[in-house]
Amino acid sequence: MNRLFYLIKKANGLLLQHLNDICINHGLTGKQFLLLRFFYQNQDQKEHILQTKIQNNFRLRRSTITSVLQTLEKKGMIVRKTDETDQRKKVVIMTDQAKDIIERIEQDAKKSDDMLLSIFSDEEYNSLVDMLDRICENLVKNTNK
Repeated sequence: MNRLFYLIKKANGLLLQHLNDICINHGLTGKQFLLLRFFYQNQDQKEHILQTKIQNNFRLRRSTITSVLQTLEKKGMIVRKTDETDQRKKVVIMTDQAKDIIERIEQDAKKSDDMLLSIFSDEEYNSLVDMLDRICENLVKNTNK
């Protein structure tokens, strides 16, 4: 692997650690927050959020998603129900308590993001996001073969 791989891996670890530091004040881990944020961003969609959709979006194993969802359920952040049209599917519904926490963490994270990203101009930031997006798309395209 080249240097880029290690730098992306290192940045990912540092960003997750930073996110954990923000989320711990609200009783969540970074992974739990990211899942709740996914629900929050998709709550207005007409289709239900199914556990398989979460697995595909985050590209994590079913057991990992199940474990995080069980913890969120115990904390009262989500409710899991059986889909009315297909008994084999689990629908995930976010609680009002979770919505409140997401909004508070988002405010804390915004301040932190502004500080972290202040080293980039708008053009540099947009270029970096574009390049990372292209790397992800290429990996997904070539991994599914």
